[in-house]
Amino acid sequence: MKHRKQDFGKAAWSSKVTAPVIKVDLVIRCKQLPKKDLLSQADAFCVLWRVPNGYTPKIVHGMPCKLPGRQEEERGRTEVARACVHPTFKHRFRLEYSFHEEQTFVLRAYNEDLRYSTDLKEHDYLGGCLFTLGQLMGARGCTLAKRLGHERAILIVTGEEIIETREVLEFRFSCQDLVKERNIIDQSKVLDQCRPYFRLERLNNEDQSWEVVWKSEVLKDTLDPTWSHARLPLQLLCHDNQSNPLKITIWDYEKHSNNHNLLGFVETTVAEIVDKAKDGGIPVFIVMREKKKLFRGSKLKHVGLLKVLKATVIQIPSMLQYLSGGCSLDLMIGIDCTTSNGEWGSEKNMHFSASHWLNDYQAGIVQLGSIAENFARGKNSSLWGIGGKLNDKYFRCHCFEDRLCGGKELLQAYDDNIPDSSDFSLGEPAFLRPLIQSATFRTIKASKKRQCYTVLTVFIAGDIVDLPETVDLICTAAEDAPLSIVLIGVGNGDFTQVQKLCGDENGRIRDSRGIPVAREIVTFVSFKQFAGNATEVIAAALKNIPEQFVEYHAVMNGSKPLPAIPPPKFDEKSTKR
Repeated sequence: MKHRKQDFGKAAWSSKVTAPVIKVDLVIRCKQLPKKDLLSQADAFCVLWRVPNGYTPKIVHGMPCKLPGRQEEERGRTEVARACVHPTFKHRFRLEYSFHEEQTFVLRAYNEDLRYSTDLKEHDYLGGCLFTLGQLMGARGCTLAKRLGHERAILIVTGEEIIETREVLEFRFSCQDLVKERNIIDQSKVLDQCRPYFRLERLNNEDQSWEVVWKSEVLKDTLDPTWSHARLPLQLLCHDNQSNPLKITIWDYEKHSNNHNLLGFVETTVAEIVDKAKDGGIPVFIVMREKKKLFRGSKLKHVGLLKVLKATVIQIPSMLQYLSGGCSLDLMIGIDCTTSNGEWGSEKNMHFSASHWLNDYQAGIVQLGSIAENFARGKNSSLWGIGGKLNDKYFRCHCFEDRLCGGKELLQAYDDNIPDSSDFSLGEPAFLRPLIQSATFRTIKASKKRQCYTVLTVFIAGDIVDLPETVDLICTAAEDAPLSIVLIGVGNGDFTQVQKLCGDENGRIRDSRGIPVAREIVTFVSFKQFAGNATEVIAAALKNIPEQFVEYHAVMNGSKPLPAIPPPKFDEKSTKR
């Protein structure tokens, strides 16, 4: 999927059913807090810090040290629970969770020693824990527990998804009797046919400017257009506040210029649109255009009508809701084993491995595995190769190891079968279709036994030779398989053919019969785009997964999330230090 930011071509921007981020509340509680004062129970409170990527807090006896480091950013403090052995704090920490990022936090618990002092040095340290939001939301019952020091005390963190982030506006607009502005300079353009489209814009509270969040498709030769229906999350449209201003601007598309002509606009809110469209009504809004007066100033002119054919707010399950019910996120990694990697054995070869640093394949596998393993429900990951040789015998597609889980096991499988293997050598050319075919078959078979979704991630060093066949297979897999395909370019190779799998400026890819793909399932990024930063590469590669996941399960397949798995019962024996 290509990012179409500020791309006002003919194609509509993709509809979305998931919010850009998921809002999560952290609920903190403790058990069996020890006495720190002779005559009273603990007066406990907790403090939360955000840890930047690449920074590791100092760990002492299995816990973060008492005071935060300079790079830790404090996000808030709970109230003090006075004289309580098993406190559940009323204050909640509101965070924004992104599946594709590693968001690390430190939570520390203290016993208030000097009353009302904000200096943490004045209080007794009870203990703390280091965790990522992915680990928390992927844990059973979205709950983690940590034993505080050598005591029986337990610190318990629970993540609760905010339901409002699941709300989506389903809408369809049309216009009637649009008036095209006369072109005084070029009178020939007066007779040109109108090619209308509309944009949805939200108000930026910081600088009071209008920000485009979505655009429709362009219709040909009409002043009475009816556009296709679409869906957008309220978080994207109005920051989850239906009363926030919303502007609908109608434009005349200019084929040979990026300067399209504004036909008119409507200023409203999501709440107004939805309220007027209740009970099957078709609300009508007057489209206005600002017209400059002859000498100075301007006035608003009536230039048409905007009809709301449909506008309703629906709730669509989020990816987290499916995963909390036990849906498994399976990872299938493909490795380019062709001569596009460079001369085998040379330090310039992209598979070259050294003890003191990771090559791009290794760094990508580690980062990818660390994110996906939080939501793995068993050993369902696997490592594959394309276009290599084993014992001098060429293979188009080969499974190196199966039944893996987590970044460490995947990395070990890569090291054992490619850089450290005496039986392995590079081959050519690269065929992508056999690997996608294997992924499609495996995930369809697995989905009949359990609720799951597979992310096929292919690290590729050059172009492929089977583009038409691969496009046809992707179009088939998009309909039938719970599958997303992530293509990651390694090195400075030519990825022209690979990028065509994501579609073009005219929209989605089409199969050999001209039928567009049912849903967009392919994403392409490269290490070159991010100067070799594996963290940023994998974040960009996985950014579209929640949308593709929900579009398959909730929209196309109509499957509902399973009931959420309850958290385990924690005690001092079952809790890790």
